[in-house]
Amino acid sequence: MATAQTSRSTSALRAARDRHGFTRERAVQVFLETAQAWRIPMRPSVESLRGSFSRWENGRQQPGEMARQVLRIMYAATDAELGFDTEPEPSQPHTQEDELAARLVSATRVDPVLIEVLTGEVEGLRHQDRAFGGALLSERMAGLVGQLTRLMDYSLTPASATALASVLADAATLAGWQAVDTGASVRAWEHFTLAAHAARIAGSPTLLAHALGERAYAVLEAGDAVAARQTISHALTLAPLPGRVTAWLHAAEGELSAAAGDRDGALSAFDAAARHLPSSGVSDEDSPFIMLNEAHLTRWRGSALALLADPESVTDLTAALGRFETGASSVRATAGLHADLAAAYVIARDRDRALHHLRQADGLATQIGSLRLAKRLERLRRRIPGQ
Repeated sequence: MATAQTSRSTSALRAARDRHGFTRERAVQVFLETAQAWRIPMRPSVESLRGSFSRWENGRQQPGEMARQVLRIMYAATDAELGFDTEPEPSQPHTQEDELAARLVSATRVDPVLIEVLTGEVEGLRHQDRAFGGALLSERMAGLVGQLTRLMDYSLTPASATALASVLADAATLAGWQAVDTGASVRAWEHFTLAAHAARIAGSPTLLAHALGERAYAVLEAGDAVAARQTISHALTLAPLPGRVTAWLHAAEGELSAAAGDRDGALSAFDAAARHLPSSGVSDEDSPFIMLNEAHLTRWRGSALALLADPESVTDLTAALGRFETGASSVRATAGLHADLAAAYVIARDRDRALHHLRQADGLATQIGSLRLAKRLERLRRRIPGQ
């Protein structure tokens, strides 16, 4: 039992340091600065603390209670999150009142500069998600979502809580979509629920619509296309929404209508998306989480037509592929496009082209760790003769 507990503590402490982007040397400095700022009576030398960090992270020694207090503050985490599930070394008593006071004081340090930093961190993770997929980012996303949730929950000022809620809604929605993509459906639902709650605190219809729109795909993965489309319909009633967000919701409505077998509803929804889509750009400053232009919309429509076994899907998807290859797009979207083309060529009974795009999609899905896409490709593979 002791070995298992030590292992959890080891991995959790190292993971917390990695989430904050600290080298071990930087973590030592932050530890000393935190102890001094919070007047925690610990004054180890830099050299001895280097050794302590090594032993803590390698599982050879558990930190004492005062050291744990410093670690909780510097990593904005609880004992459980840091893996401290064994009895600490004897030290000064630590009360729930002390813990609450520490969290309240931590939340008071939120200012516009920190909000900007946290917003930038979410945006940076979004760019990495588009390049590498969500599998490699899940732990970092969970850490950031946890940190933002704690800061928001313990914030004492409405302005601070609102600003944190806006960042949290965006971060939790991104984490939820990554969880959908990697097959963690329950975790995805929890993230989307948190995102919707934060969006309501922030008073942002745009963030709430985005969270609900993404959550619809968790419902779809659970096998209920009708309920998923109803979720999108509700999101479309929120106002005011930017044009690109409205276009994105209509496009999602089109895909989900196709998944439910409603061809007329799907085509009508894509027509509405085209009407609302701004004529230039891929994303907007007020909604950087939406990446949608005419090429993406063409691909999305083609994907929906492929779901409906409509031969027209090849035309839309081939047009989108040419534009994807000459412009910036996420790896996940490109992989999805190749999967759509494979499905379209299966419908057209063009085995060679179907296999070509299936292999392209399979390679990209492996790169980004998309379990959702891998399952879809396996279903497609079974429909190709000789596979």
